[in-house]
Amino acid sequence: MTVKSVLSPLETNTQHHLNGRVLVVGSGEIGTRHLQAVASLSEVCAIEVVDPRAESLQLGQERLTAISDLNPLCEVRWLTSIDEASFGGGLCIVATQAEGRYEIVRDVVKKLGYQSFLLEKVVTQSLADYKRLLALAEERHINMWINCKTRAYPFHKRAIEKFDPQDPIQFSVTAGNHGLAVNGIHSIDLFTFYDRCSSLTSTATYIDPTLHPSKRGKHVFDLSGALEARSEKGSRMAVSYAHDHLASDIYVVSSKRYRFVLDHTNRLAFESNAETGWVLRPTVFEGNLRISHMSKAFVRDILSNGMCDLPTLHDCYTAHEFMFSVLQPAFSELMGQTVERCPIT
Repeated sequence: MTVKSVLSPLETNTQHHLNGRVLVVGSGEIGTRHLQAVASLSEVCAIEVVDPRAESLQLGQERLTAISDLNPLCEVRWLTSIDEASFGGGLCIVATQAEGRYEIVRDVVKKLGYQSFLLEKVVTQSLADYKRLLALAEERHINMWINCKTRAYPFHKRAIEKFDPQDPIQFSVTAGNHGLAVNGIHSIDLFTFYDRCSSLTSTATYIDPTLHPSKRGKHVFDLSGALEARSEKGSRMAVSYAHDHLASDIYVVSSKRYRFVLDHTNRLAFESNAETGWVLRPTVFEGNLRISHMSKAFVRDILSNGMCDLPTLHDCYTAHEFMFSVLQPAFSELMGQTVERCPIT
């Protein structure tokens, strides 16, 4: 006879509370947008926000008062250290700067027992730290998703189906705002999404001789210039970010069967294919793409189904591996010393 294990009402309520608890580490500009999303979900009954800076916790409190769909049954605790947080929960969102990201995740796993994470990009500042995260995930059976959310845009989820996985693609991005690292990771990751490649070979690198200061801190920077690469099946990628203007990024992605031209910022999309003689025609670009909106779906899916549309830590490895391989030497040259970590976030 098989004996089924039945949870008592107290055990059931306790388990529901644990699964419905979300830990948000980092209450800055991006972390508070995640906070707004999480605080509106009926699946979430408790949120713990950790940030050592009083002004950041204050920003989080202000952001919560600004939303109209706040879950009135959700309890929010404001903490200055991970050591003050409760043990166990359904999801930990890490929205700190990339520096020290591995140590934060490690401590949350070992001290608080979390098994599911949503991490901001850039994931880490070095390939070595990225590999340490991968090893930790494998050792402790941890799920990690990366907020390279461009993959999850409705347009891209639809457009990828129009490319034959066997066909090489041409992929180009041109933009301003000296965002070769911070914004470029989204572009490189999107290339790996469309090409389905597991490695990238650099074919050309052009880095402007300037360290561009970042608004996110005095010890982090960005670069301008251009990167070119080739994948295993012969696809070509070209990513270019200029330093002298703020023009939004323009994507052109094409194969021998299908092509699109896309401006995310201005929500303009055009497509063409071989059957219509490659004549570009407007196509729909839909969806609310703000973090405070998209994170609702990501967090709800993780808590309810154990999956979401974001790429996993493993999915994003190829893009980060390539980025570190070309940008780490560039930072070393510009800073006049060998750097083990790229000062980006």
